[in-house]
Amino acid sequence: MSKKIYEQILKNSEEGFIKIKGQKDNNGDYIDFDIIDYNDSFIEILKKISRKNNLNINNIKKMIDDKFESNKKGMNISKFLMQIEKNEFVSINFGEKLCGINLKVDGYYLENAFIFICKLNFKKEIFKFAEMLDTSNGIYFWVKDRKGNYITVNQTWLDEVGFLDRTKVEGMNTYDIWPKEESDNFRDNEKEVINDNMIKIFEETYPLSRGDTIVDTILWPLLDDNNNSIGTIGLAINRKNRAGFYENLNKNEKTFKEITKYCESVFFIRDEENIIYMSPSYETVFEESCDYYEHDVYRFNDFFKSERQPYGILENYEFDKLNEGMAKAKLKNNKEKWIQYKFLPIHDEYGKTIKRIGILTDVTKDVNLQEEKEKIRLDFFANISHELRTPVNLILSSIQVLKLRLENLDIDDYSYFSKYINIMQQNTFRLIKLINNLIDSTKIDSESIEMHPINTDIVSFIEDTCLSVIHFIKSKNMNLIFDTDTEEEIISFDPDLIERVILNLLSNAIKFNKQNGTIFINLNVNQKDVVVEVKDEGVGIPKDKISTIFDRFEQVRTKMKSEREGSGIGLYIVKSLIHMHGGTVKINSEEGKGCSIIFTLPRRISENKTQHHFKYEDNKINMMDVEFSDIYV
Repeated sequence: MSKKIYEQILKNSEEGFIKIKGQKDNNGDYIDFDIIDYNDSFIEILKKISRKNNLNINNIKKMIDDKFESNKKGMNISKFLMQIEKNEFVSINFGEKLCGINLKVDGYYLENAFIFICKLNFKKEIFKFAEMLDTSNGIYFWVKDRKGNYITVNQTWLDEVGFLDRTKVEGMNTYDIWPKEESDNFRDNEKEVINDNMIKIFEETYPLSRGDTIVDTILWPLLDDNNNSIGTIGLAINRKNRAGFYENLNKNEKTFKEITKYCESVFFIRDEENIIYMSPSYETVFEESCDYYEHDVYRFNDFFKSERQPYGILENYEFDKLNEGMAKAKLKNNKEKWIQYKFLPIHDEYGKTIKRIGILTDVTKDVNLQEEKEKIRLDFFANISHELRTPVNLILSSIQVLKLRLENLDIDDYSYFSKYINIMQQNTFRLIKLINNLIDSTKIDSESIEMHPINTDIVSFIEDTCLSVIHFIKSKNMNLIFDTDTEEEIISFDPDLIERVILNLLSNAIKFNKQNGTIFINLNVNQKDVVVEVKDEGVGIPKDKISTIFDRFEQVRTKMKSEREGSGIGLYIVKSLIHMHGGTVKINSEEGKGCSIIFTLPRRISENKTQHHFKYEDNKINMMDVEFSDIYV
């Protein structure tokens, strides 16, 4: 059954598939073969190679024989079959350009039969681009394979780099031509384009003999018939010449069309009034005719307009500046696509913007794939977190039961067992906190965390939350000062979530405060918001960490002991919970001079909500132990 399924997959493959049976003479040499099976893709490959439509078994056999005889010196089909039988697998590349295409054949020996998998690469048009661009001064053009080996270049590239003809360059590697530093940069850019499978623009430097030349490089992936990246196509424009190049686009429109029509991204050139050129891929990406552009330069922007983005992707559009990003487009047929866009200004010799080049790339498949990966990741974290919480809770319960029996021990045994049981308990609290944070961050990412706001006094709530841990703070030889300019302020918020925020910030303040330091809780009310500041006198946060400190798993590395390092999730949760309330969070800090975290909550009342007076309950002491668990030494 598996063999039939395997062959059925090959028959439906987009790559060519043919199965043959070899015939041997008395000496054990193959003298002929019979065709057992093949797929439609194999016939299409033969048509491209031979330009014949009337194919049958006899001329297929002859074509296979001729192809091996003409493309591999001393290698006929019989010798090829012998090699496959001996090694079970042999791959052969036909380097000649068959109608502009390179042919690769993989041969397998399986159950006394031979299976050939055939693949065509490189459309012939790319080899014409170099010739078409030979007369364009200041424009460098090249094609490379995945390993960075040059396939072809244009005359400008040859003249500027110092080669007499293309044959001297073809097959050479990037590192054979350029210094290592520049080669590393070129290869990093090429790998990025190949891995992301999309067009990108870079600023690069050519170290030429007469001095460094800065160029704007456009790289797009070279794709095979299955849309797999097999190399890169590069077009670089000398900055001194790019204005002139785009000024002459109307004269050189045929060249530009030839370059862009094989690119899946939408390419267009425009001035302040009109689109000068729109590549044919517009019709594929946006699924409508691109004839409109002579009349309406902004029409494609309508696809991006929504309630959240009323001006589309041109909301902050400036003609003379770089604009880039990614947005969702809704087409006329109600399809939704994710589009990556980039608009670049083209300057004349005086620095004035005269035109813009735009690139629109359909990245829907990539976004959907990332979303699917993210869903799998979230499911994994959710499952593993819940699976961990059950045994950890059982361990904690067992510890609490053991502590009840400690009183029956003598003093020496009590001290001994109590010490280690407390260590177990505190580390169990740390595990519970980590698990809770993982669960909460997963809920936040999946937008499934529930929020239950009530209308209550935020001033007394925060004060009561702080007072509930005052004894613990004093036990760490620290002080807490709560100060407010308002005695009462009724707003809508979720007490459980804001309690998590306060306890998390207090935990950080204790963890990184100086010895005998003070923690300040300042609450102020302005016209729009309630502003809460949690400030310590500790080690502070380095400047290079402030911009990323609210990112998940981001930690501040200090000279303090590793026991004071957390998981890096707490502040991410703080930011997310405050944003859920419509508030903001920011940090004011200087290394060595303490840290101030300030968050705001909007002064608003929920409709159809009665006023509630919420008071911190003593039975939340276990949760407090969990929140402050990672500051125990």
